[in-house]
Amino acid sequence: MEHKVDLKEISDGKIYALHDMVKLGCDSCGGSASCCRFAEDTITLDPFDIYQFSAGEGLSFEQLYTGQQIALKPVNGLLLPHLNFSKETKSCPFLNDDGLCKIHANRPGLCRLFPLARYFEEETLSYILQIHECPNRIAPKVKLKNWIGLANAEQYEAFLIAWHRLVLRAQEKIAAATDTASIGVLTTALLKLFFLTPYVADASFYSQFTERIKQAEAFLS
Repeated sequence: MEHKVDLKEISDGKIYALHDMVKLGCDSCGGSASCCRFAEDTITLDPFDIYQFSAGEGLSFEQLYTGQQIALKPVNGLLLPHLNFSKETKSCPFLNDDGLCKIHANRPGLCRLFPLARYFEEETLSYILQIHECPNRIAPKVKLKNWIGLANAEQYEAFLIAWHRLVLRAQEKIAAATDTASIGVLTTALLKLFFLTPYVADASFYSQFTERIKQAEAFLS
């Protein structure tokens, strides 16, 4: 989810890139991680997250939605999925009884980043270190690329930029629409194209996403 805030209020004032060393750390909370609680509907999911759920956990979008691990809500008019935190415990639906992540190897991108956040500016993606989000943070220096922990990090970053650009285009088209019917057609089409239609688990996500980007032009032009 995109937030418009003063970076000086939430970050250490620096802008980071993939190969930078950042003071990060984890595991000092003993399983009581605040990052896995109280996030409510802020962990918005992207197509790569859905692919990871399917390829790594064997969970389709429909299974996740039916099982109420994810939910949908409009973000500036565009319908997007997010992790569905428990209203009773305020916890992530993927925590085990010990308070640890059951899908850690395939966790969503925003979870991978924490306490970092993405910073989009024009056609570039950088990162900021949120200074108020993790009360238990220790601070050894870690290469940001290693912190994310994904192979082909540069390719993943290129995907994030392309997805961000597409989301902005869709939201702009929705904002300019003069009737609710056209908004419904667009949001439904993009939801089906990028989330509901299964990805092939043993094929490259990025090639599948590129093909779907081409198909999306029919709805965004």
